[in-house]
Amino acid sequence: MTQTPLTSRFVDFAGALDLREVPDEAVRAAKSAILDWLGVTLAGSAEPLAGALLAARAGDRGGPSTVVGAGRTASPETAALVNGACAHALDFDDYLAEGVIHGTAPLVAALLAVAEDRGRTGADLLAAFVAGYEVHAHLSTVLGQPLIHRGYHPTGVLTHLGTAIGVGRLIGLGPELLATCLGLAGTQAAGLLASFGTMGKPLHSGKAAADAVLSASLAEAGYTGSTSVLDGERGLPVVLTGIDDEQLGAELGTRWLVADNAIKPYAACGAIHASIDAAIRLSRVVDPARIDRVRCDVSAVTVRAAAIPRPATGLEAKFSTQYAVASALLSGTSPASHFTDGATGRADVRALTERVDLVSTYERITRARVEVTQTDGTRHEDTVDWAKGSPGNPMTGDDTARKFLDLAANRIGPSVAAEVVAFVEGLEKQSDLRDLAALVRGSEPARADG
Repeated sequence: MTQTPLTSRFVDFAGALDLREVPDEAVRAAKSAILDWLGVTLAGSAEPLAGALLAARAGDRGGPSTVVGAGRTASPETAALVNGACAHALDFDDYLAEGVIHGTAPLVAALLAVAEDRGRTGADLLAAFVAGYEVHAHLSTVLGQPLIHRGYHPTGVLTHLGTAIGVGRLIGLGPELLATCLGLAGTQAAGLLASFGTMGKPLHSGKAAADAVLSASLAEAGYTGSTSVLDGERGLPVVLTGIDDEQLGAELGTRWLVADNAIKPYAACGAIHASIDAAIRLSRVVDPARIDRVRCDVSAVTVRAAAIPRPATGLEAKFSTQYAVASALLSGTSPASHFTDGATGRADVRALTERVDLVSTYERITRARVEVTQTDGTRHEDTVDWAKGSPGNPMTGDDTARKFLDLAANRIGPSVAAEVVAFVEGLEKQSDLRDLAALVRGSEPARADG
């Protein structure tokens, strides 16, 4: 079996990265991802899982790191855990279509918590973000789909690695300790598709963030671990996917995958987005009362990971292409409110959901074809090659800013939200990330007496 020093390849790239040499397109994409993270995390902080996580960590208060939207602080590890889970709570966070991975949710959660603790600058965070994102993104383009087909959630597994590298880079670990940090994170990496439709899925992101903080802290303190976690027959790629590919990460530093990062327009699994786009367009020409059957040609990943046939909760609906298509066909829209517990109970949507069939046709998750057959036999179809938000049909900077403002206004108010946008636009010039953390801290909810 080939013994390629893959670990060194990824560690050396991250340690040597110079933000001044990163293409402008990649830097702009990184800042868009960070802004989007702030919006979805603020929105996610109002979800029930946030309260449950804070209750579980009730004794961890008053530390140096902000718990976004909660009006309180905690240790870096707890802040990373809660913020990482909240960022993924609505499944509204960005994704890399090629690698089928949510690269930003755990990464910014960990980096912001540590940057606040260590007094790092905006440029420090931006460089660490690009380094960490590129590490787990390049791993995902080879390992992402194989992990899914074995029942793993690539975000739960691979972002442990990139996030740990990002945090290690942020605190100044040298090559040997970065490799140790990667090894400690890799041995904690996990996440199962069986968790989809439950709070267990966003926990994958929270754990990746918290475990990255722990791994970097342990490596810095002299704790030992594998320094070759990506190599050989006992390395993560071979153990979890059976893949031993000496080209893994060969394009690091020449192909910047953060530039392909997809900002979501819909609060559902990215593998559903193309089908939603097609259904919205078809809603303008079909008669909802006369729909007989709906066929959706989608990717194999969509069938594997986003095909809950009869979702009973909002979380399950986010992973039901059948439900999302039915809902979009009947309403002509797909707002976040469609993916709530109350919305899944609509009788007309539930009835149509039963008549939506999925066919595994495409390799790329950004493609879909939806065909509606009406009761009189007439057919209407629509094909989407690139879902809205994905590389071939991206959200603009203005789109991303509007999404952030819509999500953030209810949590921190419109004027503070506008300050956040301005802060992130000039991120590389900001001298202290504590200023950003203070803007998104929010107010602690009032507690009932007794």
